Amino acid sequence: MSALLESLGGPRPAVWLETAPPRGIAAAALLSKLAAVREHVGAINLVDNALGRVKMSGLVFASLIKARMPLPVVLNFSCRDRNRFALKSDLLGAAALGIDGVVALQGDRIAPDDGAGPKTVHDLDTLGLLALIADLNRGDTGEGRPPLKTLPQLLAGAVGNPNRKAIDRELDLLDRKAAAGARFVITQPVFAAATARPFLERARLRGIKVVLGILPVKRASMADYLKDRIKDLSNAREHLERYSGMSDEDARRWSIDENIRLMETLAPEVAGFNIMSGGGPSLAIELAQAWSRHQGPAGP
Repeated sequence: MSALLESLGGPRPAVWLETAPPRGIAAAALLSKLAAVREHVGAINLVDNALGRVKMSGLVFASLIKARMPLPVVLNFSCRDRNRFALKSDLLGAAALGIDGVVALQGDRIAPDDGAGPKTVHDLDTLGLLALIADLNRGDTGEGRPPLKTLPQLLAGAVGNPNRKAIDRELDLLDRKAAAGARFVITQPVFAAATARPFLERARLRGIKVVLGILPVKRASMADYLKDRIKDLSNAREHLERYSGMSDEDARRWSIDENIRLMETLAPEVAGFNIMSGGGPSLAIELAQAWSRHQGPAGP
């Protein structure tokens, strides 16, 4: 069993810090921030050009993390931007670098360029990408050539959204992802225990580990953006409206306190928490540190 998967079955929920690679080529500042939190998290989860905003290659930044600190890295792979050949190539690169987990996802929708056609590729969907990962783990590159002599050992994950109003459809999709080879699932941010529990129960029945998305909110304007622009969070509207009129300092403090309470409630039911950066890692790091202090030292 992979060490990362084993950590998702531990006596305490694992804590992952989700962040984007840097926007340009300067990586030192972000690497320094991640190094400061390495005692408080069990892995770094790197998103793949989330919201269609171009960042440094996740594969390259993951290699920089692996070279500088003893932290597992989970790397997201979006079907949006690469065809199956590019995905195979990058997945083999991830295996060669010892990346600890890979996440198959569709990728955020982005608008087409005016006059330039769509920006997306979508040669594969999420289920197709999970099947491709399973093939590579068997040494099959799909080219009619002999199997690879050294087999990749890619731990496959997927994403899910407990917030959808059509939750039965989301749960059916979770079943299909588990059948296609996903061993863990990272969720969209959840703000209430009742929202998470139907998803957690289905995942438990399918033997798939859930790393629950936790998103600290920096300020009232961020809450407004999530409430008004992110359709997948429509049922979190009541929670997000509570930030209205708060100062930035009050919003940060209230968000940290609310998320600690939510994590404490759901800790016995989840394999891990994925603390999301939401535009920058500072508040996510603060929450990871606060949760670590709240938990106290691990037992013998």
